[in-house]
Amino acid sequence: MKKQIESNMKNELGKAVQELERQKNILKEIEAERDEYIREINSKSSSGISVGLLKEYNSYISLLKDRMKLQIKNIRYAQEIVDKCREQLITAVQERKMMEKLREKKYEEHVKGQQKMEQKVIDEIASFNYKVSE
Repeated sequence: MKKQIESNMKNELGKAVQELERQKNILKEIEAERDEYIREINSKSSSGISVGLLKEYNSYISLLKDRMKLQIKNIRYAQEIVDKCREQLITAVQERKMMEKLREKKYEEHVKGQQKMEQKVIDEIASFNYKVSE
């Protein structure tokens, strides 16, 4: 059961990491679009650009900056989820290992108990044989 929980945690962590990467890629796309518009403004302003068009470009670039800020928040949130999943996985692994050690310890105690019982039987047989041969 602990292995199944651990496996589920690994899957959840994998999904969280994928989502984090997806959010980072969205930010890169927004940054690339912003950079493209800035290059466009610079090239058009050297050849002459109307004030209205310049305002539109600036407004759109401002909108992209706002989207970038929002996307950075999304990335932070996705990172928090990754961190929580990682912590849960670590806890699940520790619990599984603890259970395995406990199981091994109980098994060793059982084996020792069996060996003691076997030795007791052997001693009784040896004692009985010694008494019979006297």
